[in-house]
Amino acid sequence: DCSIPEIELCPQSDSAYCPIYIQRAVPNLEELSIPKSVSFTVNSGVWLAYPDINFKGQATVLEEDHGLFEISATEMKSLLPLQMGGLKVEMPMNLKVIIYEKPHFHGQAKDFSEHIHSVPNFLKNDGDFQGIGSIRVIGGVWVAYAKEHFKGQQFLLEEGHFEDTNALGALGGPILSFRYLQANFIESSITLFESDLESGKFIDITNQEISDLEEIGFGSETRSIHVKSGVWVAYQQKCFCGEQYILEKGKYKCFFDWGGSNNIIMSIRPIQLEPLGINEPPHLLKAFSKPGFQGECIDFTKESSDLTSFTPCSFKVLRGCWLLYYQEGVFYNQCVLEEGLYADLTSCGCPTSTVKSLKPIDYIFEEPSISLFALEHCEGRELHLEEAVNSVLNKDLHFYTQSVWVKSGLWIAYEGPNFLGRQILLDPTEIPNWTAFSRWKTIGSLRPMKQPAVYIRIKNRAQDEYLTVTGNLADTRAMSVCISPYSGKNTQIWYYCRGLFKSKASDTCLDVIGGRDTPGAKVALWTEHGQFRQKWRLNKNGTISSYLSEQLVLDVKGGNYCDKTHVIVNQPLEGKETQKWDIEIL
Repeated sequence: DCSIPEIELCPQSDSAYCPIYIQRAVPNLEELSIPKSVSFTVNSGVWLAYPDINFKGQATVLEEDHGLFEISATEMKSLLPLQMGGLKVEMPMNLKVIIYEKPHFHGQAKDFSEHIHSVPNFLKNDGDFQGIGSIRVIGGVWVAYAKEHFKGQQFLLEEGHFEDTNALGALGGPILSFRYLQANFIESSITLFESDLESGKFIDITNQEISDLEEIGFGSETRSIHVKSGVWVAYQQKCFCGEQYILEKGKYKCFFDWGGSNNIIMSIRPIQLEPLGINEPPHLLKAFSKPGFQGECIDFTKESSDLTSFTPCSFKVLRGCWLLYYQEGVFYNQCVLEEGLYADLTSCGCPTSTVKSLKPIDYIFEEPSISLFALEHCEGRELHLEEAVNSVLNKDLHFYTQSVWVKSGLWIAYEGPNFLGRQILLDPTEIPNWTAFSRWKTIGSLRPMKQPAVYIRIKNRAQDEYLTVTGNLADTRAMSVCISPYSGKNTQIWYYCRGLFKSKASDTCLDVIGGRDTPGAKVALWTEHGQFRQKWRLNKNGTISSYLSEQLVLDVKGGNYCDKTHVIVNQPLEGKETQKWDIEIL
């Protein structure tokens, strides 16, 4: 479990020695001046004992409740406690929970994939169902509550098996309601305040677990909280123990807001998206033959142009974005399905009852940019946009669009205001006559398509090696970026957001050293500041260009020196394969 691991060492030969309590990894036990012969007890946790210093050699597993161990100093020279992994989710949109009447998944079973405001009401037609004894969370992140309507003590349920609900000690009673959580699980950021009005002492935490807030200089009392992104779980005790408080995006002015009985928070950690393997499909859509995710279910991972034998009526878009066509052969009769749940065709924006085809939308890695023009052929008054506009025809803009230039990114144009009416997906191109292209008079509203948050690997096409973070991850100045063979580590995993390629291992992003827009400048890692030297776009030809200049692309330095694998920016050269990169969606 998450309790503090502890081993108690007792010298056998000399009663004058006091017991030694160890709660952390010890790379060299000789430094503790322990007698040659000791006995010990594992008070908590699971430990690995090594015959050599620095955790080398064949490890012996030591568990609690196994009584007193006797061992000589020559047999055990280093100790390492095992630690619970963090809070993870693989498929946050694949919502499904199965509850069982008895522990260990026995008795009657019932499943659901939506919020349950009242468990007694949910089970009222199952008269023989005697409470909840065990739970399987098939997909998504869920919160179990001790009271109906999502009140009372809370307990987080990750994807996995919970053999006995009585072991969910934080609840102290039966589960009376369930709720699923949705958020950006790749980037998590939170601020804790020691005052009521978001002033005075505070601490910012990003993508990091803190097992003891006092240890890093923050007090045991938190009076207000601002969750900027992600979902966090705060705990009343150290090492992620005690009562839990689920914190979603927003502001919490006092402990009543997060469901606590006092201000004490001793540890905190985020729920993070777990990367899937490269063999998993980058796109996944579950289609159901009836509304409300009922009836026959078929999984789609690639384009399907023939749906005559299956009529989908609701969708769970689990990975990637999709295009739904509702009239065969007419490209503009389409709806964009972003990651999410669509209980019926109306929620998709589909005006008919028949879906003709489904097509996955390729992932893009560039910031959205579009210009609308008052005259045909992209002439006349120009309205440049980089974010959503809910009414192009409102009294402030009153822009009657006659032509369009999509400069980058994917955009969804709507015939009506407030993102209503017919819709068309726009990719980078020039549209000289909007009416001829769309059969609409003008554009009512438009917005960038919401690019799904995904982890990626970036492989150099020439070297068949991956973009990798090397050096001391705790020191930004000591890190560098190079290419290296596949390792399977977080140092080769990245994600794209706001024009940045960010490292999963270090929470830093690619940055041109010194911001110099000159060929040969080195690329390093730095904390996000959002300047152009940190922004990049993936081009269709496989190059990755810098926002500093279109004439600067990622390249491998090469040569015969020790830094030959380091990454630089260089002038684009036709046919130079070291400037071509392939993106692997995880």
